[in-house]
Amino acid sequence: MNYGSEIQPKNSRQPLVQGQKVALSQQTNPAAVSIATAVRYNKLLKQRQGINSSNNSQHDFFRYKRFVRALESEDYKRQSDKRPDVLPAIEDDEGAQKIFVMMIQNQLVLPVRKLKTKEAKDRGIKVTKTSPALEVIHKAVLQGDVYYMWNFTPANPYLWIYSILGLVAVFGVILFPLWPIWMRKCVWYLSTGMLALIGVFFGIAIIRLIIYIVTWVALPQQFWLFPNLFADCGVIESFKPLYEWKDPSKGGKHKHKDDKTKGAITEVKTNTAETAAGTTTSSSVSDATTGTSSVLSKKRIATVVDLDDSDN
Repeated sequence: MNYGSEIQPKNSRQPLVQGQKVALSQQTNPAAVSIATAVRYNKLLKQRQGINSSNNSQHDFFRYKRFVRALESEDYKRQSDKRPDVLPAIEDDEGAQKIFVMMIQNQLVLPVRKLKTKEAKDRGIKVTKTSPALEVIHKAVLQGDVYYMWNFTPANPYLWIYSILGLVAVFGVILFPLWPIWMRKCVWYLSTGMLALIGVFFGIAIIRLIIYIVTWVALPQQFWLFPNLFADCGVIESFKPLYEWKDPSKGGKHKHKDDKTKGAITEVKTNTAETAAGTTTSSSVSDATTGTSSVLSKKRIATVVDLDDSDN
């Protein structure tokens, strides 16, 4: 992917031109990397994970307006005060816009389009509600709700510490015969206890399966001991309820406990949903009465950066 002409100088005060073309840098600018590192995991980005449609890899993506807020945040200002030589202070939206164009120039962020679920499935991309499909596009529109994808992951500053700890652990295991007797006894008790817990878990799994098979053959209803043992839930919730009867003729499950409580919770959720729907309808009518001119007036004028692939 290639941008057209050179980017404006850093100290330029002229606004970016609509449809301006920007050339990619052959070498990554250290200043751009420093800025990207400073805001990469800023909470104001509210970034999510998406799937790149070209190679099915996962990347974090965000809206342009979130990036501007991250540059104007107190966290970035504190970092800028400590390192003003590599983290320039952002005075206004125009300064943030120039910084973002530099991010695009160094390919640290890429403009993307979020694909609809049907379009993604037609392309054979497995998407979920939390991880949509993203397609890299060749035009960067600097407007609030436009999506961009990170093409940069900063190095882990604790990686060398983890490496040293890993080496220490390996040498510690190798030198186990030289450990003091009390340390070896502690390791033996811990390992024995863990093996006992694993054995109890597998024992429960085998017993519950045997009980289920017996009731499946002999009774009209099947009995499950710890029905949520392998469910996707917490450790404590895996052992609740204690047992459960399953009636295959009705296609459902009958629990001996908490039936009334669940019914009450369902009723509260239904009433809450109806109240929320009524509130939404009232708000929509009010918005239709007042008109949409005030909303349209708040939209910013977009700046477009064209991408040119003619050199590739």
